[in-house]
Amino acid sequence: MADVDWLKHFLKRHQNLSIRNPEATLAARSIGFKKVALSPAFSIPESSEDEKASDDETYRNPGPEIFIPESSDDEIASDDDRGNVGEFEEIYLDDDALDNDCDEYIPYETEEEDISSKPSTSKQRTGNKRKKVKCVWSDESMAYDESHIAFLGCQDLPNEIMKLEAPMDFFKFLFPSSAINLIVRESNLYADQITESNHNEVTEEDIRKFLGIIIYMSVVHLPTTRHYWKEGTYIEKVASAMTCNKFEEVKRFLHFFNKNDELESGDPNFDRLQKIRPFLNILRERLLQVPKEEYLAIDEQMIPTKARTSGMRRYNAKKPHKWGYLNYVLSGASGFSYDFEVDTGKHPDPPENCPDLGIPGNIVQRLLNTVPQNLNYKIFVDNWYTSLPLMANLHKKRTPSFRNNSAQ
Repeated sequence: MADVDWLKHFLKRHQNLSIRNPEATLAARSIGFKKVALSPAFSIPESSEDEKASDDETYRNPGPEIFIPESSDDEIASDDDRGNVGEFEEIYLDDDALDNDCDEYIPYETEEEDISSKPSTSKQRTGNKRKKVKCVWSDESMAYDESHIAFLGCQDLPNEIMKLEAPMDFFKFLFPSSAINLIVRESNLYADQITESNHNEVTEEDIRKFLGIIIYMSVVHLPTTRHYWKEGTYIEKVASAMTCNKFEEVKRFLHFFNKNDELESGDPNFDRLQKIRPFLNILRERLLQVPKEEYLAIDEQMIPTKARTSGMRRYNAKKPHKWGYLNYVLSGASGFSYDFEVDTGKHPDPPENCPDLGIPGNIVQRLLNTVPQNLNYKIFVDNWYTSLPLMANLHKKRTPSFRNNSAQ
């Protein structure tokens, strides 16, 4: 806070400024000084009869008279009794106080005004005052029959899945023998294409051991793969399963795709995931065999990676792993993923007999293309996927959809 000396020097430097005491004003004058009470005094007449009237008759105030006390006692009232405008004090007036201070009280705003009884102004010539229409939601507006969205599907798991008990059984279900045969066939073919000398062919047993070592290395970390066979950091489970040279040979020739079928980047059918697309199709087919739950959600998943794959690696500051491959996933309330679509930067067209709803809407339509229709599955998406055309399209298929605010 500035002290008194600073204020004195400030006023001395700025002699055009001065400090004055606030003037007292009666409560009746404050209440009466409003737009409704004063506007008739400044109205401009339109009729010919009013134009012939004198100035005194024309600008005479036809509105309510403001009551001003005439007694000397009221005029000489102290500041404490009347209150000063400069004190910024809130005054609450009831109906009795208003009746005592003025003859007639007119509210500032009214729902309906009789314009014909008042002198016309430029704003009033255009017509009546427009009323704002407010949409108020009520319980009746949001009411619905729960029987219309009752789940009609079946969530019973098939016998093939019910027989799975050990973790290895679940792994073999999602990683079937067809995937192992694909890796063996394409790896040996790739080795024949890039080498002229004889080499040891990769077998199914080699691929199973290789996958087991990779999973174990993801849990037990060492600086390099050779450390698992080195003295001092020797890991018996890894070294006894496969030699270091055999492991590196399998990793060198590991392949999922025929090199001769590779397309150039300029081809219309070019796919950045073409080298692993056959394996992804097998994995997706296994996931689609699992019956889906009633409550499903579609959202993004970040697959962390340090690879610098052109056009595929994404950055999202809100994810735990900020850099990685973006994967759109259809998951259930249990956390199980029923379908997925890896973002390659090139978004395909919507499914057949489905409208084009933009990138977010088409992603939802493609992931829901394998969900049975007319069974009232409940779909949850965030704001990025939500749109009125998408909601209308899902409603036709009896697939209720709900928007989930990602900020919550």
